[in-house]
Amino acid sequence: MSNVPSFQMNLNEYMVTLDKPLGIRFALSVDGKIFVHSLKKGGNAEKTRIIMVGDTLKKASAGSGGGFIEIKDSADTQKFLKEEKGSFSLVLERPSAPFPVQQLLHTNYVNMLFNRGRVPTVTWNRNILASHLQSSSESSGSSGFAGFSPKFFTVPGWKYLSDQNGQASSQRQNKLFSPPISQLVCVISEEERGEAEWAHGSFPLEEYVKALDRSKGELYYNHSLGMRYSKITEQLYVGSCIQTEADVETLVNDVGVTAVLNFQSASECANWGINSESINDSCRRSNILMINYPVRELDSFDLRKKLPFCAGLLLRLLKKNLRVFVTCTTGFDRSPACVIAYLHWMQDTALHDAYNFVTGLHPCRPNRPAIVWATWDLIAMVEKNRHDGPPTHAVTFVWNGREGEDVSLVGDFTGNWKEPIKAVHMGGSKYEAEVKLKQGKYYYKFIVSGNWRHSTGSPTETDERGNMNNVIVVGDTASIRPSVQQQTKDSAIVKVIERPLTEYERVMLAKAARCVTFSICPIRLAPK
Repeated sequence: MSNVPSFQMNLNEYMVTLDKPLGIRFALSVDGKIFVHSLKKGGNAEKTRIIMVGDTLKKASAGSGGGFIEIKDSADTQKFLKEEKGSFSLVLERPSAPFPVQQLLHTNYVNMLFNRGRVPTVTWNRNILASHLQSSSESSGSSGFAGFSPKFFTVPGWKYLSDQNGQASSQRQNKLFSPPISQLVCVISEEERGEAEWAHGSFPLEEYVKALDRSKGELYYNHSLGMRYSKITEQLYVGSCIQTEADVETLVNDVGVTAVLNFQSASECANWGINSESINDSCRRSNILMINYPVRELDSFDLRKKLPFCAGLLLRLLKKNLRVFVTCTTGFDRSPACVIAYLHWMQDTALHDAYNFVTGLHPCRPNRPAIVWATWDLIAMVEKNRHDGPPTHAVTFVWNGREGEDVSLVGDFTGNWKEPIKAVHMGGSKYEAEVKLKQGKYYYKFIVSGNWRHSTGSPTETDERGNMNNVIVVGDTASIRPSVQQQTKDSAIVKVIERPLTEYERVMLAKAARCVTFSICPIRLAPK
């Protein structure tokens, strides 16, 4: 026992010995922690039932030589992870407060600093390099270092690089929403052989996240707290409305904003007592490009129709190398919806990932179905005929007749009128039949107790043979100049289907999104 080095542990620390492979992925965050990111299902770490996601790695045994090394950066972590055999002792620290496991869903690859190593970092400061890259003796002359991997830097180095201007002012801290966990620099793990399933704990994480979302309740907007904002990327911020000229100064001095994309209407500004003219003047004096494009608050249809133009505007501003603040009154709905649509359409990020990414960084609850509706509308814009792919919408056809009737649905989507679908009696005089359809125009009727009938509660058209049929247009086509008109009264209920896009749909979406963007005049930032 005398050969075993002694060290002190605080009350939150514990030591565990594991055989290789450990079955642990560690994450390096900007705040200086190397913590347990995920556990391999059925792996040695999970079997201990001691190690938990969020535990910070403090020390690790130095292999066959005995002793412990203090974990200071990713290089130290990689040293013992490279060993293929043997057992290792780890000293980990349990967080004093429950770790927000659900936020790890939001810190995926789109949230990694420096674009997962695709953008180099150049420095002449040797003190911020990882331990295995620091020279043992001083050398003459100056030498630079260009790194493409985050694993080449120390934790203090990442903190230094991520905040060149030092500590933010207290005013900025009061207005800036802080993410629940620090941004991740990289994820470190052993070399993996074969496929493995990784998890953030031994519980159904998705159900846990849904329960947390339900427990949040409705977001409450407190106008008296002033403007609040969150950083999404280096060039993109999202938040609530600009209330005073002092807010403009905050955006200029603390954030470096050079453009504002505002979705507030004039009536909203008047209702909240915001002097939009003085704010616009203040933006002009500060050389901030102010773009006002009103989108009606809490209007899903208006958001759906205008969202393509909003995302196109945002791309145009970012292409001009401007730092953009996207805002609406509360910062809960329209502005984050625009940012999510931009990531989904312009950056080819899956909607699920884009939604989790933005909502993980900024407290909000944007209208997700409206984004999906607009996505299918965009794809339809570049397709000549009906959508070439799986169904995009679920349509519930409704017949209001008499109780006890035998009702079936028939149309050009039911085997060309030859395969009726039995309607379900919902009680009273109501019968329903749900069908999943692609975007397009469809004709249909009901067969009621053997008689072909059309519904008077839905739109009708007469075909070339003089037959009166019900008609429904599933989906719509996006436009650079959306005409938001009164929706046609229809007893049929259409719901959008959210699903992963096919490769063809992704290509069509990218093409359509850029068609909208290039239809915007880059000088006037208005439709050409």
